[in-house]
Amino acid sequence: MLLGLGLFGCATYVAHQIETPGHESRAQRRQLAFFAKLLKMGGFEQRTLLLPTGVRMAYRIGRPRATHFSADVASNVEHGKYQLNFDVHFDGDPSRAPALSPRGSILLLHPWSMDGSSLATWALLFSDAGYVVVVPDLRSQGDSADAPVGYGPREAQDIVALAHELRQSGQLPGPLYLMGASYGGTVAMFSAPDLPDMRGVIALEPYANAAAVIRRAPSSQLFGHPWVSAVIGKKTMDKAIARASRQLGVDLIHLDAGDALARAPVCTLIVRGSRDELTTEEDMRRLAARTSRAVHAELAHENHMTLPLRTDRLFQPILQWMKALPDAGSTACPTFEPKYSKAAQARGAAAT
Repeated sequence: MLLGLGLFGCATYVAHQIETPGHESRAQRRQLAFFAKLLKMGGFEQRTLLLPTGVRMAYRIGRPRATHFSADVASNVEHGKYQLNFDVHFDGDPSRAPALSPRGSILLLHPWSMDGSSLATWALLFSDAGYVVVVPDLRSQGDSADAPVGYGPREAQDIVALAHELRQSGQLPGPLYLMGASYGGTVAMFSAPDLPDMRGVIALEPYANAAAVIRRAPSSQLFGHPWVSAVIGKKTMDKAIARASRQLGVDLIHLDAGDALARAPVCTLIVRGSRDELTTEEDMRRLAARTSRAVHAELAHENHMTLPLRTDRLFQPILQWMKALPDAGSTACPTFEPKYSKAAQARGAAAT
């Protein structure tokens, strides 16, 4: 990182981070390999498809199966740091799990610089609940082909094309849902207007404006070590955003997910962690206010990285929210109440 800053300058270094995903750490790569193994054990097939957009997209697809998968998440505080511990397992041999009649389909869209396997626990829980689950690798990430990223609209074109291909071949029984985390949550919102046969959208920790999130990224350690934020000032960040916009052919400053959300014909659930470093509660409230079909909820004590992992607090409430959704065209969207425990409250208060 120091060599990169010295050779190319701060603005160029930051612009490169904006333009290219794939900065996962060694620990993240180990985690992704573990999650990919879980998906394979759960019967998910790895496939690729050349989309009409010209992008070769890798994706995994899983059929509804009674694997009795569980993902227990326990939060604790040690030395002033908030930590999550996972216990994931199948009840028996997942390869012998009986098939279930599908009650619908859901596409799961992963965060920036990750791949579809990062949502493995969600994928396996939805499969066990009776849904056909598709987890694609977004362009230039995972095993999908390199293509200029677009911070929402370009990726949405890919997702819409993938959904159309799978629907036409009878592989995505309705109703259809979209769910994404962080970058994937914003992609889901951009995709919704062009998927009129959908039932609903769930966006965990999405961003409303790309440039606003990019400006906060250094302090959240998404560009590397914490000290990076100390050497990247506002002028440097503005130059980097301007350069990345030119290189990508995307106006990152004026790219507005709210425009897409306002055109979505279905209910959208937006969930943010109260300690999110990249977005603010005001950002999400303004975003949700763009349409009467948006529902905004805050999850106490969670941040941008931990919230998408909290299947223990979110999966069942999200499943109930999906089941309560009205038919397309209705603005009477159901409310949402995340699962919450006194123990979690006590631990969260201790971490404050």
